[in-house]
Amino acid sequence: MKLRGKKFKAAIVVGTFVLLIILVLISPFFFVQEIIVIGNVRVSQADILNRLDLSNTSNILMFNTRYARRRIMGNLYIGEVIFRRDLPGRLYVTVRERRPSAYVEHMPGSFLVLDDFGRVLEIRQSFSEPLPLLEGLRFTSWQLGEILEVPNATDFSAIVHYTQLLVTHDLIHRITHINVADPSNIRILVNYMEFHVGCAADADYKVRTIVAMLEQSPYAGNIRGFVDMRERRAEYFFVLLQ
Repeated sequence: MKLRGKKFKAAIVVGTFVLLIILVLISPFFFVQEIIVIGNVRVSQADILNRLDLSNTSNILMFNTRYARRRIMGNLYIGEVIFRRDLPGRLYVTVRERRPSAYVEHMPGSFLVLDDFGRVLEIRQSFSEPLPLLEGLRFTSWQLGEILEVPNATDFSAIVHYTQLLVTHDLIHRITHINVADPSNIRILVNYMEFHVGCAADADYKVRTIVAMLEQSPYAGNIRGFVDMRERRAEYFFVLLQ
C-alpha cells in the first residue's frame, strides 16, 4: 500500500508539473510583445521580421532559434544572427551583415557581387552602387552564397586580403578597378591613377600609404599615372602618363 501511495504522489507531482508547463506555454504572459532588430543597415527591418515568422500570439519560450536563423540567413547579405530573449515578451535580434566589396564579370553584361571574402552575394545587370570591378580574375565555378571556386587558392587569398583592407580603410567606394590578372602585381585603379601594389606582402602598409596619398592630394585620382609600390620603400616611384 505504501508503494502504491508513493507512486500515486509521484504521478500527481509529474502531472502538476506538466500542467504548469502547458499553462506557461499557452499563457499570454509569454507571448512575443516586442521585437528589436539591431545591426541591420542594408537589409530592411521588414525583411528580417518577415523571415522571423512570428506573431503577437507566438510564445517566446517556444521560439525556434535554429529555424529562424536559417530563414533570416536566407538573405545572403546576412552573415550572422544572434537572438536574446528578455522575458516575458521582448526579443532582441542582432544581425551582422556581409559587405559587398567588388563586382566580377560573369558573362557580358552580367556581374557577380562579391563580399570581402570572395563570397557571391547576388547577380546584377549593372553597377548599381560604386564598387570596384575585379579584372582578370579567373574562376572555375560559382554558386550564390558560396566563395568563388578559383584555380589558385593562394593567389585568391592575396586578392581577398587586399579587398578586406580596402573595405577596412573605407577606400572601396573610391576605387574603379582592381586588376588581378597577375596576382604577383595587383593593380588598384583610383579614377586615372594606378597603384601597382604587387602581391600580399606588406599589404596593410601599402593600403595605408594609398589612403595617405589620396588624403594629402585629393585630386590625385584625376592625374593619369601610376605609382610603383611592388616593394616597400620610404618613397614610392611615381610615373606621370601623358
